[in-house]
Amino acid sequence: MKLKHVVLAASAAMAFASPAAMAQDASSDAGAIIVAPLQVTNTQPLYFGSIVPSTTVSDTVAVAANGTRTCGAQLTCLTDDHTPAIFDVDGGANFGYTVTVPTSVNIANAGGDEMTVNAFAAASVDDGQFLLDGTGDDAFNVGGTLTVAANQASGEYTGTFLVSVEYQ
Repeated sequence: MKLKHVVLAASAAMAFASPAAMAQDASSDAGAIIVAPLQVTNTQPLYFGSIVPSTTVSDTVAVAANGTRTCGAQLTCLTDDHTPAIFDVDGGANFGYTVTVPTSVNIANAGGDEMTVNAFAAASVDDGQFLLDGTGDDAFNVGGTLTVAANQASGEYTGTFLVSVEYQ
């Protein structure tokens, strides 16, 4: 009889126990889009033109990213061949990017005399946005300000500056 009670008790306990949790499975797709790395190429240098310095006072010449030039009152800007730097950008279609320009750089003539270019500014050529078009292309300009010292030594001054682009 005891065996009968044990079997009945075990059956009753099993009847009131919660059913075992059933494992559930689900699947998901995985994917990615690989975007072409940004490439930037300089196609035109930043050029301030031919300038006559003051004999007594330093002054500045600014070439804006849109190509306009402002010649300081103490200087004489002889030529109208100034240009902003132009850069072409290639990358993934319809992606935005940022541009980083230097704080300042020095340019020098063959004799080692230097002038400083600062106040660099970049601007998109087309629509004011740094945005690659549907084919992954865009361009931007860079302007800056050149400080010319009193009695600045004559000669052709050159130097380089670095810009960088990065996806937003």
